Amino acid sequence: MTADPGNCVSAVLVGGASRRMGVDKALIDFEGVALGRRVAEALGVDDGRTVLACGGSAEAAHSLGLEHLPDEAPASGPLLAIATVLRAFPGLDAIVAACDLGGLDRATVMLFEQWLSDEPYDVVVASAERRQPLLARWRQSALPIIDRVVGAGERSMNGALAKLKVAELCVDASVTANLNTPKDLECWRRSRTQR
Repeated sequence: MTADPGNCVSAVLVGGASRRMGVDKALIDFEGVALGRRVAEALGVDDGRTVLACGGSAEAAHSLGLEHLPDEAPASGPLLAIATVLRAFPGLDAIVAACDLGGLDRATVMLFEQWLSDEPYDVVVASAERRQPLLARWRQSALPIIDRVVGAGERSMNGALAKLKVAELCVDASVTANLNTPKDLECWRRSRTQR
């Protein structure tokens, strides 16, 4: 499993409404670092990798120290955000991660950077107890399929995955946990302080 990580771009998905959390999840501070920035660091922004904030506002992206890539279809969900990233960088794979994956670490992302297969997979998704498509490496071959699926009215990640050639990359469950509610965040904070 070796590859030049330069053949992909990385993006933190920050365009969600954060309704259950009540505040913008990308900007939640934990130990002096915003969740969106924590995810960007796992994606390699401090190692010189190209990491963008897709969706949300330019102001929020810049507060995370990231270049902003506006959603082509704001408030339309992560599937269309992934299409935005792929379309903006033709010829490159895209490693995407939701901004609320607070347990994501650099070592896990490097597995996606280094992933290679002779099989014609469209996407490599993180898998622990179940698939986590909001931590994945998306190939350009996925874009026309996403466009067809969306054109047929489908917006769900699982609906799209059903039409794509999917590989799973086994990862630790702690890196795939979404922090969707204040209770999720509090449990995560407690687990971090007990280490």
